[in-house]
Amino acid sequence: RPRVSPPPKKPYRRFRAHSRAQDDPAADLDALRELNTATPKQRDRSPARQAPQPRVPRPPRTPVRRRWWSLRGVGPGGIIARIVGVLLIVVVGWATLGYFALRGAASDANSRISSTARRALADPKGGLLGTAQNILVLGSDADRDRTGARADTILVMRTDPDAGTIRYLSIPRDLRVEYPGQGHVKIGETFAYGGNRGVIRAINQEIGLPIHHIMVLDFKGVSKMVEAVGGVEIQNPFNLRDCAYPGGKNVSFARGKLALDGDQALVYSRVRSCDGDLERARRQQIVLAAIQSKVLSWSRIPTAPWRGARMIRAMSTDMSATDLAKLGWLQSKLTTGPKDRDVLAGDPANIGGIFYFLLDPDRAEQQLRRFEGRG
Repeated sequence: RPRVSPPPKKPYRRFRAHSRAQDDPAADLDALRELNTATPKQRDRSPARQAPQPRVPRPPRTPVRRRWWSLRGVGPGGIIARIVGVLLIVVVGWATLGYFALRGAASDANSRISSTARRALADPKGGLLGTAQNILVLGSDADRDRTGARADTILVMRTDPDAGTIRYLSIPRDLRVEYPGQGHVKIGETFAYGGNRGVIRAINQEIGLPIHHIMVLDFKGVSKMVEAVGGVEIQNPFNLRDCAYPGGKNVSFARGKLALDGDQALVYSRVRSCDGDLERARRQQIVLAAIQSKVLSWSRIPTAPWRGARMIRAMSTDMSATDLAKLGWLQSKLTTGPKDRDVLAGDPANIGGIFYFLLDPDRAEQQLRRFEGRG
């Protein structure tokens, strides 16, 4: 018989259910339809984690401009820095304005010193802050209603930075000196013959002191200087009672502490009828020291340049604004002791009916050695 090949193997398998569905096909069909139309039951699970969203960059913040004077958001360091900055601006402005005030006053004072007087001055060979220098202070009676003005006050101030001192030497105005073409005259009269140059040459030739700078005050100069500092206080060692003073009046100054205005300081430094020329020279030194002390007091530092300018306008000088500022610095740093104030030694004499003051060479030599720091 022909060989019968087996049927091909089907790619699926058939399964038969053995349940109630075979007994009731209609019910099974209804159940199937119900199952297909039923809504799927939601599972009780947490929602799926969403993927991170990319960050959207914030728009740039517009910087808030802070005023320089504002302290909002500034720490202690910023506050201190602002305070220091403001103080620095104030100090620089004060120094600048003060310097210009001094320079203007010095320019006016320089214009009143002649070229002949400048040529008579000695070269100091250095600056004020490092070299000892002699400054001649003259007080003249040039504004009085009289002919032949004289030097009423003659004082040499020596600044010595190396020794740390400022010394003063007063020269009596009646000191007998020889002047070319005039013979023997009083040193105060050399001002009438040769002006500032005449006094400078007389001091150099008769006493042997070189003069490096000059300051000249007229009759009202002392009064203006004292008024510029608001008056002075002095310790008066003299008892002056009913002293005759030009103008037909008598003046008195009690021993002890005195407060003087400009006019009183002028009278105190010039009156001479109650004592001699030496005491008068010492009174002038006292007034000068009081002015210096008042100018350099700490309470007056803020107005010092303008007060100094008023004082400079009351004088004539060859010193520049820079030199005057250096002199003020030296006066605040250097000291002046009792032995640093002296009056040139000599003796009174009447020659030909004229009163003179004759230099004592031996004592004067010792004074000059101390004055120049040579012993």
